[in-house]
Amino acid sequence: MKKAASAFLRMEICHADITRMIRWMRNPNVTKYLNEAPDVAQSLEQLVRSAPEPMYQYHLCRTGHFFMVCHQENESVGFVKLLPTAMEGAYEIVYVIGENALWGHGLSQQAVRSALSKAFLHLRADRVVAKVMPQNLRSIRCVRACGFQ
Repeated sequence: MKKAASAFLRMEICHADITRMIRWMRNPNVTKYLNEAPDVAQSLEQLVRSAPEPMYQYHLCRTGHFFMVCHQENESVGFVKLLPTAMEGAYEIVYVIGENALWGHGLSQQAVRSALSKAFLHLRADRVVAKVMPQNLRSIRCVRACGFQ
C-alpha cells in the first residue's frame, strides 16, 4: 500500500465539496459498491440550486452524521456517513474515497478510524457496522484493518 498524507474528517461542507461529490457519484468505479440512490448526483445538484452553502451540512446530516474526508490543504477526497440503525446505540458507517488516484494510499483506513473515534467517543455508540459487498476486496481489507469482524 502506498502512503499518502494523513486523512482527517471535516464537518463543514462547501460548494467545492458538493461539486466533487457530484463528480464522484457519476463515476461508476466509485459507485459500483455503494447502496446510494441512483439519482444521488441529481439530488446534490438540486441541493446546490436550492440551498445556500451554509445549509449544505444541515441537509447532508438529516439522516445521520456526515463528514468530508480531507487531506493536504483541506481538500476533500471522499466522505464518511454515520447513520443510526434500528438497533439502539448502533450506527452504520458508509465511506467513500472518490478520487480514484488516491485508492490504495491508506486514506480509507484513516477516515474509518477517525469516524469510529467519533462514533464511540462523541456519539457514545455501542456498535458500528459496515455493510460491505463481498466482491469489494479493498473495503473488506480496510474494515478488517480497522477492527471489524
